[in-house]
Amino acid sequence: MKYYVGTFEIDTTQFQISTANKLIAVEPKVFDLLVYLIENRQRLVSRDELFENIWLDREVSDTTLSNHIKSARKILGDDGDKQEMIKTVRGRGYQFIAKVTSTNSDTNEELVALETQPQLGHFSLAKNRKKYLISFVLFLIIITLGYWQLTAEKTPAQDRPYILVLPFEAIGEEQQKWQPFAEQMTRQVIRELRKIASLHVVPTSSAFTFKQNKNRQYIQEQLPNVRYVLSATINIHGTSQIQVSPELEELKSGKLIWDNRYSSRVDDTTFFSIQTNIATALSKSLNVAINDTEKASLGELPTTNLKAYEFYIAGQNHRDMLTHQSLKKAIELFTQAIKLDPTFEAAYIAKADAYRLIMAYFEKPIEVLPFVIDTVAEALKINPNSAEARSSLGLAYILAWRWQDAWNMLNQANTLDNSIALTQLGFALYYSGIGDVNGVVESLEKADQLDPLNIEIADWGHWALAMVGELNAANKWADNKLQLHPDVGILYSGASVSASLKGEHQRAIKLAKKGIMLDKDASYPLLALAQAYGHAGEVDKIPPLLQQAQASLNYQCPYETAITYLLINNIEETFKQLNLAVNYRSNCLVFTRNDLRLNPIRKDPRFTALLVRLGLDNKSIEKYSRY
Repeated sequence: MKYYVGTFEIDTTQFQISTANKLIAVEPKVFDLLVYLIENRQRLVSRDELFENIWLDREVSDTTLSNHIKSARKILGDDGDKQEMIKTVRGRGYQFIAKVTSTNSDTNEELVALETQPQLGHFSLAKNRKKYLISFVLFLIIITLGYWQLTAEKTPAQDRPYILVLPFEAIGEEQQKWQPFAEQMTRQVIRELRKIASLHVVPTSSAFTFKQNKNRQYIQEQLPNVRYVLSATINIHGTSQIQVSPELEELKSGKLIWDNRYSSRVDDTTFFSIQTNIATALSKSLNVAINDTEKASLGELPTTNLKAYEFYIAGQNHRDMLTHQSLKKAIELFTQAIKLDPTFEAAYIAKADAYRLIMAYFEKPIEVLPFVIDTVAEALKINPNSAEARSSLGLAYILAWRWQDAWNMLNQANTLDNSIALTQLGFALYYSGIGDVNGVVESLEKADQLDPLNIEIADWGHWALAMVGELNAANKWADNKLQLHPDVGILYSGASVSASLKGEHQRAIKLAKKGIMLDKDASYPLLALAQAYGHAGEVDKIPPLLQQAQASLNYQCPYETAITYLLINNIEETFKQLNLAVNYRSNCLVFTRNDLRLNPIRKDPRFTALLVRLGLDNKSIEKYSRY
C-alpha cells in the first residue's frame, strides 16, 4: 500500500518514505506511528490507543510519544506550530488532517481518500458508492495479507522467541587449542540467527559475558526476559574430523526443545554449513518461518580461504581480551586474514572495531581515527550496504566530535539495519554532546534493549546521561550495570563522577577506590579518585594522585586531567590541558558543552572559544539535525 501526502510517498510494503525520488531516513516506530494515524485519519486517535497499538502497551513515557509525533511532523515538513499534517487535541490525542490519496502497490488501482462514513474496521465507504464495492473487498483482502506480512516481519522483540547462545565448548583432544574455533563458531551461529527477523537473539558482546559462568539461575538473573538457551559441544578428533552437538532448552523449565548432531571436517569450508543448519533447524523447532531473502543470506560464506579464517579466529580471540596489547595483536591477525582474502568483509569490520576501541580507551584518537576510516572504506568497497561498517565509523566520528559526519553515517547504518546496538549508542552520545536529553534517554533505551550486557554501552551510557545533568538516571544506570559487571573497573571509576555531582561524596570515593583496585595499571582511575576527593572538599589529596597519574606510561585523557586541575583552582593548567585534548582529538570533549564539572570556567572567553573549536557553540548547535 502506498499513501500520498503532498509530494511525499509512504510505502507500507517497503517501509519507506520518499519525496522527489529521494528516500527519507525514518525510525521504525515513527513510521508505524505515521501510518497508524493516516489509516485512522477519519477520527481522533487517543494517546492510550497509540501506546497500545504502536508500543504494544510497553511502558513508555508521554515524552517518548511527543518526540515521535515531532519526528513524524518533521518528516512531512510540519511542526507543532503549523500543525498542517498532524493536529494535536490537548488532553485527548492526535488526528492526521492533511489530504491523503492511496494506491494499492500490487494492482496500482487508485483508492481515493475515503470520506468519513459508517466504518468497516479502520476503513469506510460512502453509502451509495456501490461501484467501489468489489475493489474495496479486494483491497481489504490485500491489506489483511499485507498487514499479516508486516506484523510477521516487524514482530516486536518481546513477542519473538528470545534466545541466548552460550559460547560453545571444545571437548576431546587438544581442547585448549580448539576452544577459539568453538567460540568463533558461536559467533557465526549468532550472526546466522540474527539474520532471521522473527527471532530475538542476544548479540555476541552480551552472550560472551557468560563464557565463565553458564549457570542457568545466573543467566535468569542477568537476562530475565530470555526464554531459550542454545549450547553446544564441539569435538574435533584426529586431524580434521568435527562433530557439533547443539541443544536448545527452555531456560526456566530446563525442558529440552531440540537437539542434533552434525559432522564435518575443519579442513573444508563445508563446516560453515553446520552453522546454517543449526539456525535453520532451531527456527523450525520454534515454528519460526524463514523467508526467501533470509534463506539466501544464511548460505553466504564469510570466506573461502581457510587460512584467512584461522587468522580471523585468532584475531577475535585477542580482541575479546579488550586490553591494549591484545587489540593491537588482533589488528595484526585481521590484517593477515585480509592479505589472504582481500574480500573478507567480516575481517575488515573486526579490524575497524579493534581500532575504534583503541581510539576510545588507549591511544590518542587523532592518531587512530584515520585507520578506522580507511578500514571501513575498504569494507564498504566489498559491501556498500554494510550497516556494521557504517555503525562502527559513525561511533568513531562521534568520539572524534565530527558531528555531521557522525549523524550521516549513523543514520545510514540505522536505515540499513536498526538492530545494531552500537548505532544507538552513537546516537546517545551525539544527543549528549548537543544537550538533547530526550534523545539520550530514548537512544540508550534502544541500545540497552538490543545488547543489555555490552560493556561499551554500560560505560558510555552512564557518561551520556551524567553529562546532560540526568544524575538520578545516571546513578540508576551505573548501579544496574555494576550489578551486571561487578569486576569491570572502568564502570566504578565512571560511576564515581555522577555520585560526586549528586553530592554522594563518600560513595563516590568508595567507587573510585574500587576502580583503582580493579584497574591497577590505568591512569584514569587515579584521576577519578582525585576528582572524588576534590568534590568532597579534600583537595589536599589531589596533587599526589595527579602526579601518580601523570607518571603513568599509559595514555591519559587531557580532558579529565583538566577537570582535576580545575578542582584545585589551577585555571591556567586547566585550559592548557583542554587545548592539549583538542590537539589529541580526545573523546571526552564531546561532553564539553554540558559537563557540570566545567561550570567554574563557563564565563571565561577561552571556554567560549573552545566550544567554537569543538563545533559545540550555539550557532553550530542550531545547524545540527535532531531526531
